[in-house]
Amino acid sequence: MSPPSSRPTLAVVIRFKNSAATLPAVLAALRRQTVPPDFLLGVNNQSTDGSADLFRAAAGNVTDWTPAYHHPRVLNFALRHCPTDLVLVLSSHTVLESPDAIAQLVAAMADPRTACASAKWDDDPFYSDAIDWSELQAKGLKFGAIYSNSMGILRRSLWEQVPFDESLPTMEDGAWALEQVKRGYLCRRLRIPFAYQRGGRSRDFVFAVITFQLAARHKLRVTWLGVLGTLRLLLPALVRSLSHPSRGGAKEVSTLCQRLAARCAWPFVTSPNEP
Repeated sequence: MSPPSSRPTLAVVIRFKNSAATLPAVLAALRRQTVPPDFLLGVNNQSTDGSADLFRAAAGNVTDWTPAYHHPRVLNFALRHCPTDLVLVLSSHTVLESPDAIAQLVAAMADPRTACASAKWDDDPFYSDAIDWSELQAKGLKFGAIYSNSMGILRRSLWEQVPFDESLPTMEDGAWALEQVKRGYLCRRLRIPFAYQRGGRSRDFVFAVITFQLAARHKLRVTWLGVLGTLRLLLPALVRSLSHPSRGGAKEVSTLCQRLAARCAWPFVTSPNEP
């Protein structure tokens, strides 16, 4: 807990399950922040490796989530336990590498028009650093969320009005940001260095299907290369993956294939809230 100050109080939420291998680095990075959290909440999903003890040792509060993990349900549960309006949602495998990362995120929320802000995944300049609804209408919806709950800050007061969509299996962060931007708020993107240690199966197909669903819901076009454009990229990517397997070509092929498959599948894969 940090000492009282005049700045808005901040909660940090970290969801974890058997994350003892990554939590020490994540928590150590929080301790190095020039703006530390006032309230640290861990949501423990049936860990058996001592993760909860690590969290408590870092002066964190731990609450248990016993059902099967579900991204938006767990986050809605977590935010109900936060006593602050500003909430930074951080994954148990995301290390904030800069000591002023939280300071930058809090500063981005000084504008009352800002609903959320998160670190950029890459240097793609397609979107501006303060996305509004007119920009999305003009540019369309690109693959990849405009906001990320892996390292994103949001206003709890706006979440109370519009909780995370529990009909979605994942990508609830991007869906929530879209709703807020459509309501007239801004979604900000910051250049903040971080280390992301998550592994596991690729979710590109699921993400692509949800992107098409959200675009249809909000009457936005999906900005992509189209079926023919994707196929034109696929052959060179396949050649690269065969000739230089260590350079990420296989992942590129996988991503393109999954997005192409999602384009074909999305009309038949609708969420319960879709018409």
